[in-house]
Amino acid sequence: MTDKQALTTGEAAKYCGVNFRTVIRWIERGHLDAYKLPGRGDNRIPVDTFVDFLKKNDMPVPEELVADDRRLLLFSLPDTQVRELAADLRRNSWDVILSDDPVQLGYLIAKDKPSALLMMDAGHVDVAARIMKEVSKDRSDSPKMALLQNSSKDVHDGWDSFQWPEQRQMLLDYLMQDGSDTH
Repeated sequence: MTDKQALTTGEAAKYCGVNFRTVIRWIERGHLDAYKLPGRGDNRIPVDTFVDFLKKNDMPVPEELVADDRRLLLFSLPDTQVRELAADLRRNSWDVILSDDPVQLGYLIAKDKPSALLMMDAGHVDVAARIMKEVSKDRSDSPKMALLQNSSKDVHDGWDSFQWPEQRQMLLDYLMQDGSDTH
């Protein structure tokens, strides 16, 4: 995460791919909280407020603004419920990385080093678990790994299991827990 505490309207605009005047309009209309500097009256947007704004509006959060302990990789075969789940997770302060490509799965785990991994396809859990353990061996806490299933099938070793979508709230509670409590 960046050491910066606040962004200019120009910096926020660059992250969003819009003109800085659009960011000023968001501030004036109350969509984005900011404060004015004394003197010239330039706007400054606290980084955490900006990140909350991006998540609330289902916009991608730039990697340099993400807290490392809130990165989650969601793997699923193409499915309509995935977008809904990803939006739900973003509203709960997770930076969600979506993947539906088994080949890309290992690469994303190694590159992004997520603190949580959700799988909606049991076919690749063994490989994913091995890669997660390897890339997170230097972490003080174990990453959360959950398998989302339509029914109560076999639970894979090292994975927590949730019936999806019936246990949606249980999943969100599990992700919000500190430590390595399991379901």
